[in-house]
Amino acid sequence: MKVRFLTKDAHVPTSILETMERRAHQRLDGYFKDETGNETVVSVRITEQKNTYKVELTMPYMGHTLRTENQEREISLPALDKGLDVLERQMKKLRTRLGRDLRKKPAVIEEEVPAIEEDEEEGQVVRIKKYAAKPMSIDDAILEMDLLGHSFYMFKNVESGNVATVYRRKDGGCGLIELDDM
Repeated sequence: MKVRFLTKDAHVPTSILETMERRAHQRLDGYFKDETGNETVVSVRITEQKNTYKVELTMPYMGHTLRTENQEREISLPALDKGLDVLERQMKKLRTRLGRDLRKKPAVIEEEVPAIEEDEEEGQVVRIKKYAAKPMSIDDAILEMDLLGHSFYMFKNVESGNVATVYRRKDGGCGLIELDDM
């Protein structure tokens, strides 16, 4: 496992980054003990606004992408600890869910394409994300959306072969938007 840091508008001392990396390895290395080399990359993005640190953690695990973000005042270590707690819960939940589904074996995604960032201007696209969309069922897309903590998730529907989006409704249920073949 490899930990990669990206700091944006944040002044984090090197000693704090080293402590953060050490804590991430202590908490997550056990999940990747069978891994050869540093195949898994845990991305830690740290931003600072008005003395509030936001720490975003993103990592691939068993063919899925896990993500969490936390905010703390003054120092970024507590936000990292909370994020690691959430990642561990997500990993256990995913293992349990995939273990129950005996007809599927988790596929390993090669490597996530890093996001391209643009300068922030009002009314402009401020972030572009690209990822390899694998065909999946609606239930798998909902699981992926929940694991990422997003309110929607775009995927290729394995049943119809069309591009679709699942989204979280205000009443707590899920909705599906699917494109027709053009």
